[in-house]
Amino acid sequence: MQYSLPYFGEINLAQLEEYYQATTASGVKLDLNFEHTSVDVRMADLIKSWLQDIEQLDNQNILAIQHDFATGEGETRDYIRFYIEELENEEVAGIIGDAGSDEEKSTALLHKLRLKRVGFYPDGKYGTADFAIFDYTIDINGKPCDQLLVLKWKEPRQLAEITWES
Repeated sequence: MQYSLPYFGEINLAQLEEYYQATTASGVKLDLNFEHTSVDVRMADLIKSWLQDIEQLDNQNILAIQHDFATGEGETRDYIRFYIEELENEEVAGIIGDAGSDEEKSTALLHKLRLKRVGFYPDGKYGTADFAIFDYTIDINGKPCDQLLVLKWKEPRQLAEITWES
């Protein structure tokens, strides 16, 4: 059965490929990862709804990242601190311009985070229990850094955790 997904176009629900990839108009990479060779229409509808809500989910993620940073409970503050500690002052200034204190630099860097990739794992491919994984990064000299702030979501649309990965 053919089914149309935003960004991906037509896919055959009864003969799935293991991996699909697409890119949004804003340059965000999307991938679908399937363990099994088929899914039902209900699952396809669920994937479709997530894809249609990428922008809204991105906004929710930004709020969660800001909260995580403000409370200092998760990994966001350490992730941002990494840039201040590991990059030369000129490199930091190249990303955020002139900022005074480390706290001002941290806040400015936080606002430079951008969504790089969203991976979907609707049937547990690679043994993951996460439905969707959102990768955020900061660009250095116009290129995305390999250090990622990762937001892992479960279904039904529940943010499970924010982690720092490279």
